[in-house]
Amino acid sequence: MKPLNYSTLISSLIMGISIVTASFILQGGEGSKSVPAVTDEVYSVQSESPLMTLEQTAEFLNLTESQVKNIISSENAQRGQGSAAGSPFPYIVVQNEIYISKVGLISWLEEATRERRVY
Repeated sequence: MKPLNYSTLISSLIMGISIVTASFILQGGEGSKSVPAVTDEVYSVQSESPLMTLEQTAEFLNLTESQVKNIISSENAQRGQGSAAGSPFPYIVVQNEIYISKVGLISWLEEATRERRVY
């Protein structure tokens, strides 16, 4: 049996530590968590149904159904007067039922928040 070569053992240890360290550096470290971009969220939303009911929308926005209806009616009134700014609330009506686009809602929410709209 060959005697243990300490230089081979030490160089292997250094090489292993280097690989592990490099992977942490390239990954951004274990402690840093990246915040997903809005586009990532939009793509994950698209994997589900593209439309939500009024109840689902209210739950998604952490509002009541009447508050969501108030937003829709406020925007409709402003658009009727020609004073509405920005993109409209993304809804459609099918057989008297209101459905809201998930992707459109996220875009509308970002814009409404940026403009600090009041309803």
